[in-house]
Amino acid sequence: MTEPARAQPVSRDEVVETALRLVEEHDLSALTMRRLAAELGVAVTSIYWHVGNRDALLDLLVERLLADMGGVRPSGRTPRARIASLLRQWRQRLWDRPHLIAVAHERGLTGAMFQPVQAALARELAAVGLHGEAAALAVRTLQVQVTASIVLQRAARRGPATTPTDPSAWQDRTDPELVAALSEPLDYDAVFTLGVEALLDKLLPA
Repeated sequence: MTEPARAQPVSRDEVVETALRLVEEHDLSALTMRRLAAELGVAVTSIYWHVGNRDALLDLLVERLLADMGGVRPSGRTPRARIASLLRQWRQRLWDRPHLIAVAHERGLTGAMFQPVQAALARELAAVGLHGEAAALAVRTLQVQVTASIVLQRAARRGPATTPTDPSAWQDRTDPELVAALSEPLDYDAVFTLGVEALLDKLLPA
């Protein structure tokens, strides 16, 4: 069998980026050395030369994920706005890379993956006077809000498509707008945002 031809030599970064794309677009089962080589138009031996075996490549992908999580930066003029921006970014990164999140978890790196955002939250909480155990509880409460939102949304996506509420099941029709709204698909972004705002109302000093 003739190996694929390529005009320019492949780089290590290109191998990692292509592997990352395969995982993000499909899942971990799509990441084989043969498929990766075909995507890049190089021999399989070239992949092994640059990144080692598949397990070593997964380690490199997790390293890229950890670096990405460490790149989260707050935005906004107030600590409250900055905390909310951190949580939105945290949630988006968890949503974008579920397969790599799972690999990091299997390698015992969940703590390392979450630590940069935890530290960023701690700095913003310190700016409003929260320290020690109170700050730790606030960080963990906000972390649960982020992760629970992702878990619930992914579970709903994997399940059958159903109408959240059957309007005909409502006996009390005094609030038809409420019934109509509950009959629409759940807006997870809106629910997440409202939950964050409610938690910040409770956690942050008045």
